[in-house]
Amino acid sequence: MTISGPELTLTEGLKLIRKSLRACGTTSPIPHPKRLGRREIARMVSVFQPRMLQGRLAEDECHIEELQAAIGHGEEPRMLDPITVWWGGDIYYVVDGHHRLTAYDRQKVTTDIPVEVFEGTLDQAMAHSAALNSKNRLPMRLEDKLNYAWRLVLVSSLSKRQIVDSCGVANGTVGEMRSVKAKLLEDPATTVEDLQSLSWKDARMNSRGVAAKELTCPEAAVRKRAERYVKSILRAVKDRPFVDPEAFAMALVMLDERLPSVLMQTDAWGDAFRETVEGLRNDLESARDLAALWDNEDDY
Repeated sequence: MTISGPELTLTEGLKLIRKSLRACGTTSPIPHPKRLGRREIARMVSVFQPRMLQGRLAEDECHIEELQAAIGHGEEPRMLDPITVWWGGDIYYVVDGHHRLTAYDRQKVTTDIPVEVFEGTLDQAMAHSAALNSKNRLPMRLEDKLNYAWRLVLVSSLSKRQIVDSCGVANGTVGEMRSVKAKLLEDPATTVEDLQSLSWKDARMNSRGVAAKELTCPEAAVRKRAERYVKSILRAVKDRPFVDPEAFAMALVMLDERLPSVLMQTDAWGDAFRETVEGLRNDLESARDLAALWDNEDDY
């Protein structure tokens, strides 16, 4: 049985799955199961989880708690919507439903879990995972969409149109990703595996001759303190800032009217604001591309 888990990198995960497919074949068991035991379902987060957890911990945690409440007691659970799985040669992998699987695990559910089998290649399964995550209850942010599209450009043979449709990014952006990939690979010392360790933002910077920014010691220390604050905030307010932003914003002003101004002057909030603007720009570009997408011969 394939050993898999979130600790594996994208390169390691793809190698492991492709090795299993070569050894065991790509044909999934017939008939497709409607339910699977927990030990028959594996995670490969680096390959099949397009949405990063950073920056949305409160929302993720509250969503999982809601799912746990819906499941109820682990010995007599109420089943959730089927988890989408894909046959990877020797085991089924979660393509969509990581939160549901976590909720089942936390409730210690031992009975078989409802599943829906996705048929297709590894490339198609990765694209399907992106498409489902773009539309589910906790949709991907722009950064996640761009990084996953960049991943598909690097490791798959999917067409430009397939990547655009799956990740919800602009046609021109995928074209730029292809150009950046080709430019960076002009260096004989650079491999596709090297590029897999780069985010799309860093890859684009490198293609322009700008080294990706690394955390300095002071910045690393700030991040560690921030991670401790995150735990305290999660315990105190959970997802209240997200579901009731107006009241939470007012609470910050009531706490100290200078606080919003101080926060807006920080690098962290400045970066977040710029990413929001970039997201609006990407949405506009995607809308402009939509009408012309099907007539573009370069999409194939």
